[in-house]
Amino acid sequence: MKIGIVGLGYVGLVTAAVLADQGHYVAGVDIDENKVKGLNCNRLPIYEPGLDELIAKNRDRLHFTNRYDEVSEVELAFITVSTPTINGRINLDYVFLAAKSLRIIPKDSVIVVKSTVVPGTSRKVREISEREVVSNPEFLKEGSAIQDTLKPDRIVIGSESKEAGDLVEELWRFTGSPIFRTTLEEAEMIKYAANSFLALKISFINEIANLCEKLPGCDAKVVAKVIGMDKRISPYFLDLGLGWGGSCFPKDTQAFVSFAKDMGERLRTVEAAIEVNSERAVRAVNLLKGLMGSLMGRRVCVLGVAFKPNTDDTRESMAIKVIKKLLEEGAVVMAYDPKARTDLVNMLPSKEECIREAEGVVVATEWGEFYGIEDLLKNKYVVDGRRVLRKELMDGRYFRAIGLGY
Repeated sequence: MKIGIVGLGYVGLVTAAVLADQGHYVAGVDIDENKVKGLNCNRLPIYEPGLDELIAKNRDRLHFTNRYDEVSEVELAFITVSTPTINGRINLDYVFLAAKSLRIIPKDSVIVVKSTVVPGTSRKVREISEREVVSNPEFLKEGSAIQDTLKPDRIVIGSESKEAGDLVEELWRFTGSPIFRTTLEEAEMIKYAANSFLALKISFINEIANLCEKLPGCDAKVVAKVIGMDKRISPYFLDLGLGWGGSCFPKDTQAFVSFAKDMGERLRTVEAAIEVNSERAVRAVNLLKGLMGSLMGRRVCVLGVAFKPNTDDTRESMAIKVIKKLLEEGAVVMAYDPKARTDLVNMLPSKEECIREAEGVVVATEWGEFYGIEDLLKNKYVVDGRRVLRKELMDGRYFRAIGLGY
């Protein structure tokens, strides 16, 4: 098929590359001219494992442009634009602008909303575009986005038109994943409910971690592992540490809470998850202060600035929040990350140099190369914010970890 992708961020680029690899011709549109120029010169705006190779492999079926008239003949047009949260509320301007611009496609073409949007948005897109609309939320994770698109846990297709839904179902049949046909509003609700529940699990185990820190000999990591063996709970997203960040959970939970209030309801558990998460960076810095005393003028190395490993994304990164809090405390902060960068502090070229130059160290992102560095940390004050270090190899006089009783 001829497919259009409007919005060339994480979701848009990965969707474009995967569909091109399935033999479709894909034209990607973005209003950012520099991004489009870079893509046409094989420079990707993001780091995602395997994405550059997949795009290079399918260059003959991929085209990137700033012009909507170059997608005027597509059979399917995906909307994958950003839906930022401003003052706690979702901003749908980019979605509605894309819907208006897609009036250029044939009347019998279908618009597929893949951006994360509150219930009722796809119906509005249908009204603006005067085209059939399908809600087809994404469930990919940064760092494993290609595999998550190729083999998702499920495909959700929300539509009013059976024919439009059938077209999108046929497109994704190659995944072999279970396909669920729903209404437009159900599909939109599923996305928010899923993200909010995952955020709840992380905040829950972090509250358990807070309690374990008060109990000598109690390790929340052990607690999480054992309760995760219960099939009703599962081990996934019982990840105690600095909490959640990135481009999805922070904005989606806030938007979901605001949407519920507009509907006359409160999502109290989601509100609590947000509150718990907001305290994580402060808690980590307080652990370091407990070891070092005043941080004024003290040199501190932060290992990791990306919000999670295998990405260069620093949006709402807890590592960045830790850095800001350390700076507020007067610390002299330096950082190292294999892929991500920040202008807030001096970025050093290796973890070894960062550790060597500092008195204190905070492990803020669980990159694989931060496992097994216990020998490098001797005689340093260390806070393990991601539980990557072996506690039995650390000197308790200099070491604290999230969720570990001392």
